[in-house]
Amino acid sequence: MERTLFNRDGDAVAYIYEDSHVYGINGRHLGWIINDMIFNHDGERIGFTTNSCSVPAAKEPTKTEKYHRDEIMPRWAAPALPNLKFNSADQDFEEFLKDGQIVKFDKQNSLKSN
Repeated sequence: MERTLFNRDGDAVAYIYEDSHVYGINGRHLGWIINDMIFNHDGERIGFTTNSCSVPAAKEPTKTEKYHRDEIMPRWAAPALPNLKFNSADQDFEEFLKDGQIVKFDKQNSLKSN
């Protein structure tokens, strides 16, 4: 079962594939989810679930409406799983997920991240 990840604006940006791979909607392999922790391609921890967060989690803010997920693009080949590290990535999770967004053109022909 695929689980979809949404950004703060309610846009679908990524999904979990085969219970361990994190793919962007654009087909790009973003990382892995292992024991409720998300790791990037460098093996650094970049995201957590409330089950695995190393500090007390604050109450989640009210979520925005979730929008329809764009058609998933063909998946890129997953790289080899790197040695997993204990340290956290410098990049924040929202920036990490932006790599999975589909870029669209708006009516004025300028790029727009969805």
